[in-house]
Amino acid sequence: MNMGAAPAPSRAIRLIFEYDGDRVRVVQQAPVDIAAAALPTAAPDQIGVFVDVRDAGNRTLARVPAPQALSTSMEAFPEHHDQQFSRSDVATPTGAFTVVVPMAAGADHVTIVRVAANPGAATTAELRTIDLVSFPLKPL
Repeated sequence: MNMGAAPAPSRAIRLIFEYDGDRVRVVQQAPVDIAAAALPTAAPDQIGVFVDVRDAGNRTLARVPAPQALSTSMEAFPEHHDQQFSRSDVATPTGAFTVVVPMAAGADHVTIVRVAANPGAATTAELRTIDLVSFPLKPL
């Protein structure tokens, strides 16, 4: 056994998305070699935007956080370096984001989802998952 060996790379794919308002598109899908332990995974009670890897039956095989995805605000830089940055909402959000997702056996497509608390929910156990948009995966 080689104690200093790096973990074996796993199959993964880098996805680059662009969005303009409610329209989202995949700009690029590229295979990457990465150690499985290096891929972030979402906690079951985590709120936010995620990219799900799903099979043909729409069952989630993996969920990866996408914290910079679909931002509805923009950061404004100050005129002077000693001033604070500010953030403000925009009427039509635009931008791009990148995620690396594992290519689990049976992976068919990815779905961008928003996980939010149900209105009036007392605990994070009462979360709802909203499917926003899905895209087919290219075979590696």
